[in-house]
Amino acid sequence: MKNSAEEVINQLLGDKDLGLRRGNSPEFEYGRIPFGIPALDRLTGGGIPKKRMTILYGANNVGKSYLASQVVANVQLNNGSAAWVDTELSWDGAWMEKCGVDTKTILVSQPANGEEALETVRTLMKASVDVIVLDSIAGLVPITVSNEEFSYNPMAWQARFVNSALPKLLPNLKHGSAFIAI
Repeated sequence: MKNSAEEVINQLLGDKDLGLRRGNSPEFEYGRIPFGIPALDRLTGGGIPKKRMTILYGANNVGKSYLASQVVANVQLNNGSAAWVDTELSWDGAWMEKCGVDTKTILVSQPANGEEALETVRTLMKASVDVIVLDSIAGLVPITVSNEEFSYNPMAWQARFVNSALPKLLPNLKHGSAFIAI
């Protein structure tokens, strides 16, 4: 005799090793952090999602870091925690204050290499920091490349590094952080 669908579901949910949940489980719910720009908040359904990775992509000097700073400022207005991982060594506290960021409470890291940057992001995610900004993916240079001669240029080294590293961060989003990569 064949088990009903509900019996099969209950049996599978009882197997803790599988880690299965019903699709309407509260674990799958996530909040959003608004940009504070009404039109953009409407367009994005309320802002940047928590427990997710958001990539801000575009040409140079179009406002990607500014948008990220607005998310950070909104988190801070609600007494949330924020961190900025500055791989390009371009952090400007005075400019960030003009954008509304509280520079006294934001955590800033300027890592020496890509591995250090991503380990910092992972640690911040595990600590449930509300929003983490990685500025930027272009600045993620692995140790092996940074220690080579300037003429060293293996094909697609950065793409391979990012494609292998970013998926390792994703399981840590379950701690609740919103991760913004520029």
